[in-house]
Amino acid sequence: MILADVGNRHVHIYEEGRVLHLELEDALDAFGERIVHYICVNPDAREAIVRESYWRDISEQINLPGAYEGMGIDRRALCFSRGDGLYLDAGSALTLDRVVAGEYRGGMILPGLHSYRRMLAEISPVLDREPDWGIATDKLPKGTPEQLSYGIIAPIYHEICRQRENLPLYVTGGDGRIVASWFDDAVYDEAMVFEGMLNALRSN
Repeated sequence: MILADVGNRHVHIYEEGRVLHLELEDALDAFGERIVHYICVNPDAREAIVRESYWRDISEQINLPGAYEGMGIDRRALCFSRGDGLYLDAGSALTLDRVVAGEYRGGMILPGLHSYRRMLAEISPVLDREPDWGIATDKLPKGTPEQLSYGIIAPIYHEICRQRENLPLYVTGGDGRIVASWFDDAVYDEAMVFEGMLNALRSN
């Protein structure tokens, strides 16, 4: 079975245990004539998919108890993947979602890690530098590079800690490895959204 998670920037294809990250045009060229089960958060991409492919939208099969109207289908699929836990998707945006007793209990949306970097660079050339993604968050640092890194990482790190309450931490997304590295027990897997899609298909 081939699965596709169509985002705002890329199409992520899951086939035989591997994940491909493609532009929409390339994904349709390579897989347009094959049966692909997909979810999509991009209305323009959905129009192209319906027009140019045999893909099947499975969004309505992902029924996450407690989810709110308008919640991104990729987030619903992620929360449907592993049961109770705190789910973090670190992509162009950073989303944090909580599932307890099989029910969605709320979440938050932040700019992605590299969006913070770009915003700071727009303020001053002095702040246009790559953060140290491994900086310690136990005390305020001295020095502009260190404070820039701390300012991005510490609020995210401490909010994750505050929301966990002994829940497992599941992390995915393009910058997921960075976030997962801040914790000794985080579980990182780039295919978790696809696990949620497979769970939904099996349950239906």
